[in-house]
Amino acid sequence: MVDRYLARVVVAGVFGMAGLGVACSGSSSTLMPTSPSPSATRLVVTAVTPRSGPISGGDVVTVTGEGFKQGATVMVGGVAAELVRLGGSLIRVRTAAHAAGSVDIDVMNPDGESARLPQSYTFGVFSVAASPSVVTADGSLTVSFVAPSGRGCNGGGDWIALYHVGDPDETGSSNGHSDIWYDHVCGSTSGARTLTAPAQPGEYEFRFMNGDTSVARSNTVTILAL
Repeated sequence: MVDRYLARVVVAGVFGMAGLGVACSGSSSTLMPTSPSPSATRLVVTAVTPRSGPISGGDVVTVTGEGFKQGATVMVGGVAAELVRLGGSLIRVRTAAHAAGSVDIDVMNPDGESARLPQSYTFGVFSVAASPSVVTADGSLTVSFVAPSGRGCNGGGDWIALYHVGDPDETGSSNGHSDIWYDHVCGSTSGARTLTAPAQPGEYEFRFMNGDTSVARSNTVTILAL
């Protein structure tokens, strides 16, 4: 009888310890710390390139920062800009026409979060002029230009070129534009170039180019035959 009693006590003790182990295990799992979920990247605008462009619009501007989401929109001087490319840290847009002056760049995500870079872009006036207005073929011809600062020199920067009056900005020539004459201004705010007038008589004009689009045109230059 004593042996049977002791056996029952031992068995009960074993099962009791097992139950206690299960309870402790269960209790321990509920107290395990959990890793916090990563927070979303805050929307911020850090830079704008180039920092100036024509009042006529059409300038391709790159806005860099963090937290840009699909569907984000950009306002340049309070006017919506056309989206060209969107990434998490880069937005490329094309400006609309705007009065001259320095303006804010605003980016807004679809959820309403917004960020601003104050007075970060300037709408300016570009000009280009030719002298003389009448010249014989193979004579000397000078073109001068004025542009706002902050254009930069990526890919050679802006450029000036000589066109036949009436030709489109993209003529289909071997360089994509004008085979008559062209030169990059590389972010200069002013300058002049001297060249030999074309041998072919006719009416010509110089154009100040932002990428594929002319933003200023000179007076007409008449080339006379020798």
